[in-house]
Amino acid sequence: MVIPELNQTEGFKNIPESKRSSTFALAKLINDIPRGEPLFAFPPKVETDGWYCNYSYSGDNTVTSEGSRQYLGDWSSEIGVGFYETLSKKGYSVVGDPSDLFNQKKFANSAEFLIGGRIVKMSGNFCEEHHWWDGRPLNRFSGEIYTEIEWSVLNSLTKNIVIKKTVQGYYKQKKPVKDGVILTFKNAILNSADNFASAKNLRKIALGEKIDNLQSVKNTNKNFIENGNSSRFNFDNLKSKIVTIRVGTGHGSGFFIGSKGLILTNAHVIGSAKKVQIISNSGIEFQAETFFINETRDIALLKSNVNFSDPIDISLEKPKVTTDVYAVGTPISESLKTTVTKGIISAIRTDKTSELEFIQADVSISPGNSGGPLFNAKGEVIGISAAKYLGDGVEGLGLFIPIKEALEILNIEIL
Repeated sequence: MVIPELNQTEGFKNIPESKRSSTFALAKLINDIPRGEPLFAFPPKVETDGWYCNYSYSGDNTVTSEGSRQYLGDWSSEIGVGFYETLSKKGYSVVGDPSDLFNQKKFANSAEFLIGGRIVKMSGNFCEEHHWWDGRPLNRFSGEIYTEIEWSVLNSLTKNIVIKKTVQGYYKQKKPVKDGVILTFKNAILNSADNFASAKNLRKIALGEKIDNLQSVKNTNKNFIENGNSSRFNFDNLKSKIVTIRVGTGHGSGFFIGSKGLILTNAHVIGSAKKVQIISNSGIEFQAETFFINETRDIALLKSNVNFSDPIDISLEKPKVTTDVYAVGTPISESLKTTVTKGIISAIRTDKTSELEFIQADVSISPGNSGGPLFNAKGEVIGISAAKYLGDGVEGLGLFIPIKEALEILNIEIL
């Protein structure tokens, strides 16, 4: 098989321990090469060492992919250990230390940034050494593998992909060894990881600096909505406007804005779905179409045929710390729809890599609350549930998208 020419990698200066600001972990590595695509071959001649290379082979000796989406490992796998060592040598703060027998999983799950890899291309040539006297195969292999891996970096708090980059990897095993094919394959992956670690934006994240390529796309369609008129948080008047959003086997939360069927939620709740199932507080189910998604700000706008004569009330003012707030949504299970929790605003935070602003509150939220509204004591929506800090002993650290920023990106104006 033809091995493509390798591009030059970016120059890299190791990160000093004193300047490390962000933590990373390998979340998942998968093979995404389609079924039947060639991976590597055992040709008659290979430019590596070994007696009587592929002497007993005949016909087409190309190995093809068994199908895409094959799981290859995470932070706890052998590849994960190599990934940990590769990035650590460059000065990155990688969690999930394989030598920490008791806390590896806990720390890996607390990483601020999760890295995923998707193998999209591979080509290689191998030599199986045969005995010099009688020609029998010796189960020792030399060879080379070229890979292209699409690396993605997810901000575990904001739930958006901050980097996506396809990076080459290459490794040559000169001498025949047992399990030489697997060894060469793993080292090609780690070479790609090493090249990815030299990326300018990944280094910026490690240093806590804003990265260059985050663009928050604004909706080009102008929309106008009516505002409500509330004076206090009255759940009986609000619950009909708060919904559960079912996508596949999962769910999230959302709420109506205006009077013409628009529903606001998180982009990570919708994913790539064009249509979703909406479940009202009364149990009535209906469909809504995806109208606009902004993954950077993690907001999505849906359109349904449900109209309201009394729209929900929205406040565009920045809330003050210690203000009483109420979160409403569907945590954990659809049977817990329109669950209400109360707390206070703890702080206004800005994410260091994206400069996105968040409302921090100690109100209790759980998986499934995403996309639900955050109300003030007047019954006005001030934010959208987005994420929470996780970890042993962590409590009451929820993050909410300011409603003012969401409406600006959605190009929605209140009449």
